[in-house]
Amino acid sequence: MKKRILLLSAIFSAFIGTSIAQTSNVGNPLTHNGKIQKTKTFYSTPAIDIDSEIATQATSGEKMMRFGKEFAVDLNVVELASKSILPSGDVVYQYGIECPNAISVNLVFDNFYLPAGAKLFITDANSNEFIGAYTSFNNNQNKMLGTEILYTSKVIVELVEPKNAIGTSQLALGTIVSGFRNLDEMMKALNDSGNCHYDANCPQGAAWVNQKNSVAMMVNGGGFCTGALVNNTSGTIIPYFLSANHCGTNPGGWVFRFRWESPVGQTVCGTGGNSVNGPETMNVNGGTLRAAYAGSDVTLTELNSAPNPAWGIYYSGWDNSGTAVSSAVGIHHPSGDIKKISFENSALTSSSWSGTPANSHWHVPGWDLGVTEPGSSGSPLFDQNHRVIGQLHGGASSCGASDLSDEYGKFSVSWTGNGTNSTRLSNWLDPSNTGATAIEGVDPAGPAAALDAAITNPQGVSGTYCSATVTPQVTIMNSGTNVLTSATISYGYDGVLNQTYPWTGSLAQFGSVTITLPASTLSGGNHTFDAQVINPNGSTDQNLANNTISSSFTTVVNGQTVALDLNIDCYGSETSWELLDAGNAVLYSGNGYSDGSAMLVEEDFCLDYGCYTFKLMDSYGDGMTQCASGNGSYTITYGGNTLAELLQADADFGTEISKNFCLNNPAGLAESTLASRVNVFPNPADDQLAIASTGIEVQKVELMNIAGQIIKTTAANDMVVTMNVADVASGVYLVRIHTAQGSTTKQVVIK
Repeated sequence: MKKRILLLSAIFSAFIGTSIAQTSNVGNPLTHNGKIQKTKTFYSTPAIDIDSEIATQATSGEKMMRFGKEFAVDLNVVELASKSILPSGDVVYQYGIECPNAISVNLVFDNFYLPAGAKLFITDANSNEFIGAYTSFNNNQNKMLGTEILYTSKVIVELVEPKNAIGTSQLALGTIVSGFRNLDEMMKALNDSGNCHYDANCPQGAAWVNQKNSVAMMVNGGGFCTGALVNNTSGTIIPYFLSANHCGTNPGGWVFRFRWESPVGQTVCGTGGNSVNGPETMNVNGGTLRAAYAGSDVTLTELNSAPNPAWGIYYSGWDNSGTAVSSAVGIHHPSGDIKKISFENSALTSSSWSGTPANSHWHVPGWDLGVTEPGSSGSPLFDQNHRVIGQLHGGASSCGASDLSDEYGKFSVSWTGNGTNSTRLSNWLDPSNTGATAIEGVDPAGPAAALDAAITNPQGVSGTYCSATVTPQVTIMNSGTNVLTSATISYGYDGVLNQTYPWTGSLAQFGSVTITLPASTLSGGNHTFDAQVINPNGSTDQNLANNTISSSFTTVVNGQTVALDLNIDCYGSETSWELLDAGNAVLYSGNGYSDGSAMLVEEDFCLDYGCYTFKLMDSYGDGMTQCASGNGSYTITYGGNTLAELLQADADFGTEISKNFCLNNPAGLAESTLASRVNVFPNPADDQLAIASTGIEVQKVELMNIAGQIIKTTAANDMVVTMNVADVASGVYLVRIHTAQGSTTKQVVIK
């Protein structure tokens, strides 16, 4: 099985957030494991003529980068699909899509909702590739999902619904995209634009940092475009995004990628070198169309969620006066490439383009640095005052072209549009009708403070430690404009900040240093580490929002290493497991193993003395069987002794099997001595138990049934501890006594 993930695939993921939509490590589609037959039910789109589609775009002059032909459909996958019931009771839906002559297929669902536990895959009908799984994590307010690309002409939509949520999924296809470009032409990704471009962070663009931070690349089903966030007169940050009408007017399933740019100092500036890649995770999905006007080729979309200000986002200012300008700058994503900047040093003139009204566009006579390409459509044009005055419609420019001119729809024409709220910018960007003709941009994070020390990245205080001692590390960063020369770290555990650590040094803005704090010894159990940075340069911090951190961890005072050897069959994606303590809290878990061949999973657990449950699960419902290489099995060992095991002969356990085991002090260790110094009385007991020790402080007492499940717990730090057992049913019980020098177990009868 080959799973291809392309550079730009993440931005096809349709969800609101900053990471890719797929949930990794949930296994392969069931059609890949051969346990169910593939559907024979296929919907077919009209065949496409690849040469004709490419030729049409080449002669259009528009600067949208199209890679596929979109077909509008209305297909309820849940109703139309073939259905299979798994041994586990889960239901599998399959529905095929065929796009004759297509090089690739991607889909847009216009009604999308998955219940918890459901998984959606899109798979090549030949089982060579797949994308997914999409899960309930991908649910969003627009109820839309745009998928990544599969390089095939036939795909199968596979939905798995858990038995407790059958019939609750909503999955309707609204658009099928038949790809007409080959791999090299289609994914005009990093370094695929021409050699005459200037990365946005080239020295020539140093004065345009704010405007650059407003620009994003967008994907709308069958193509790439560019656009920018713009400010409004209300004083409230609203994520309005300006782009081109010919890029589309149904933004519910679009994806917007911000801050995809080569880092400063690693740029390519008008040469043939390769740009350095930048972050690809600052993505927002979907929006609502507020205004569109073909006369100036404009759209204004309100994004479903505002981009995180921590990304370094900017909302550009604008000028709606229509006054001629002496020079201009364009910032864009040509051919779906990393962000570029272009410069026009001559005055612009008025024009029309492709049948639009007279004087509706700005004509760029010929770029002096850089050009635009397909994919640049919708990108903002800035005047010499750094304000938006238009967005790219089309033109002739490209690297090596004799004509380097371009045409931008005028912001001033878009301001009034066709006279209605849905066709003009004015009532959205000037909602109170102030009559403003120009406004400046705004940084939603506000200007940087002079004194701003931040604390981040706690290390050494998360997870589980087989020791009572932890050694924390924290990172101090200077987020202020003044050089940071001193600060104090106030820290502690479990909400009590009773320790301080003075730091001195020299950090310029955005500089950072990692500090190792003194080790601390704690009692066993769950804890929090809390810290704050105060007194930057001996003064008051001007931004308190980034001054505190907290993390959770567990210390196991009598920690013992217990080993799990899990031999998984060749259907690893079906297997998951949990290790639970006597109170049924999950301590460790595992899942997401690969299919195709058997594998050995080795895990080490840090456990205190006590009783535990190991639960093994199979999502298909046939245990760890049906594999040519043999059934699965496991062993759990401690000190060379087997505590629990599942033999291959017992691997056909259905959906779940649990086994209990207890971890006791091995013979010859301190428990025998400890047991002689601790007494439990009366025995038998009626209403109350007393636990008394000699010379050792009792920290905690647990009353457990014979199966090792905790019935009651009493915390104390005393030589004598009492426990009320009046409400406990008659029977034989175990009393587990924990001290700083170890633990011991006594048997008691309750009448």
